[in-house]
Amino acid sequence: MRYALAALLLAGSACGRSGEAEREERRQVMEGLTLSQSDRGEPSWTLKSSRAVLREDAKLATLTEPVMEFYKKGKAVSRVTALSGEVDTESHGVRLSSSVVLDSFDDRSRLTTTELFYDSARGRFTTTADILVKRPEGVLRGRGLEAKPDLSEIRIFNQSSTLSGRSR
Repeated sequence: MRYALAALLLAGSACGRSGEAEREERRQVMEGLTLSQSDRGEPSWTLKSSRAVLREDAKLATLTEPVMEFYKKGKAVSRVTALSGEVDTESHGVRLSSSVVLDSFDDRSRLTTTELFYDSARGRFTTTADILVKRPEGVLRGRGLEAKPDLSEIRIFNQSSTLSGRSR
C-alpha cells in the first residue's frame, strides 16, 4: 500500500520556538487537504477536507467537513461525508463524527450514524453508535456495526429490520 501524505509530512516539518520553558504543541493549519491511498497502483480511497489542523505531537489531524471516496477497479463505489473528523497520521485510521452519511453507489444503500471509524489496515468501518441503513428493500437499525466501505458486507449488532417486500 502506498500513501500520499505529502501535505501532512510537509506540514509536520514545522518547528516550534526554541528555548521555551514549557513545550508548546506544534500545529499546522492546512486549507484544502487531500490524502489518498492506493494498492498496487490502483486507488483505494481519497480523503478531502476543507480544513485540517495537524497536531504533530499527537500525530493527529483534525478535519473539517471531511469527504472520503472509496474505489474498486478504478471506479468510485461509495462516499462518506461528515461535519468533522480526525486522521491518525501513523496508522491512517480515520474517525468521522457529526452527521455521518455513507452512500453505496452500486446497491443504493445509505448508512447514517453519529460516529464512524475507518481502519485503513483492515479496510473496514466500525462503530458502537446507533446506525440506520436504508436500502431499496428495507430499513435496518442497530447499535454497532462493522462493514466494508461499499456496504457489500455489513455486520450490524443489536439489529432490528423493516422489510418492504420489494426486490431489486
